[in-house]
Amino acid sequence: MKRVLLVSIMASTLLFGSPKPYEFGINLGVTSIKNEGGMELKNPTFGMALQYNPKNSDVKARLDVEYSSLQDVEDLFKDDRKNVDSLLRTSINGLYEFNDDKYHRLLPYILAGAGYERVGHGTDKYAFDSNPFVQLGGGLKYLVTPNWSTKFELKALQIVGGDKEEKNEVIATLGLAFPFGEYHHRPDFVDSDGDGVVDELDKCPNTPKETRVDGSGCPLPKPVKQTIVKQVIEPVPLNFDNEECPIKTDLPDRDRDGVEDSIDQCPNTPCDFSVDKNGCPVKAILRIHFDTAKWNIRPESLPKVKKFADFLLKNKGSLVTIEGHTDWRGSDYYNMVLSKKRAESVRKKLIEFGVSPSRLTAIGKGEKEPIATNKTAEGMAKNRRIEVHLTYPTELKGGKK
Repeated sequence: MKRVLLVSIMASTLLFGSPKPYEFGINLGVTSIKNEGGMELKNPTFGMALQYNPKNSDVKARLDVEYSSLQDVEDLFKDDRKNVDSLLRTSINGLYEFNDDKYHRLLPYILAGAGYERVGHGTDKYAFDSNPFVQLGGGLKYLVTPNWSTKFELKALQIVGGDKEEKNEVIATLGLAFPFGEYHHRPDFVDSDGDGVVDELDKCPNTPKETRVDGSGCPLPKPVKQTIVKQVIEPVPLNFDNEECPIKTDLPDRDRDGVEDSIDQCPNTPCDFSVDKNGCPVKAILRIHFDTAKWNIRPESLPKVKKFADFLLKNKGSLVTIEGHTDWRGSDYYNMVLSKKRAESVRKKLIEFGVSPSRLTAIGKGEKEPIATNKTAEGMAKNRRIEVHLTYPTELKGGKK
């Protein structure tokens, strides 16, 4: 029973992870129009709001329309301003919700905006004037179900350009909000031959189905069928050219990599590879980051690229796949092209440093493999990156730079 309850709670929580692009709200509240001697929330207020939630922005836009019926003007003012009977306000606001994710129901928020207040009746010289205003506020939103929520909000409004009696207003409201609509997703990339590489980047656009391809959409070389043969390691080294494969240790070392056969876990490593203490080819990593919407290598990253190129020149048997990545801002298509350009910029720089182009493959991964959250600037900076992967073919025909 406890397990069922736990699963139900988790499922209910996950329902709140499907945002909608729009939200309609209605609210009731009270307004205080003269606050120098303390707030007097006596004037009933009714309002409506239409909110837009951009997909890739934490700031949301909201249009508010509010009507206040004035009940205490006669008490506040002893002149003809008592003829004023209502206020109609229209404003545009920017709103930021905290905890805006699928794990929270209670969402505190803040808002700021500007608008115009129109005064009803009171046409004589003592009446309130209609004036623009600015406002600040905050509130609490509670997600009751995925289809509606409740809101409590408190705002302070400052009149701009009014007379000395028209300084500020305070508005407190309680209301309901109803999300609606669906985000319009861009269509997936066009991949006419179905090889997993979009037409825009596919250099071999008519590849037959079921053909394995590289990052450019061209067929990979057919693998050579290998037969596993049990070998007996001889204590006497094979006939290597001493100039190409010098003896690095007096102990039995069949592949001349400098690691004794009895502890060599990769006994057939070509002798020009750099190896670790177990006799296996050493690996190197390269990860550099990029500015927003840029693919050029930062000056501070060039030493890392040069160091990686030096490693490749010393380990001539390795092949390199360079993967480009982006954060989630922008369309899928834009991010795929941008990530490919980032990988290509690193490939070109490695070639400038002397690495053979035939060893390097550049591919784009777009926004689909983040290593950090895309909700913060720091996380997005980590996701704007390239990564490299090294492989060592089992058979080599001549060394490559």
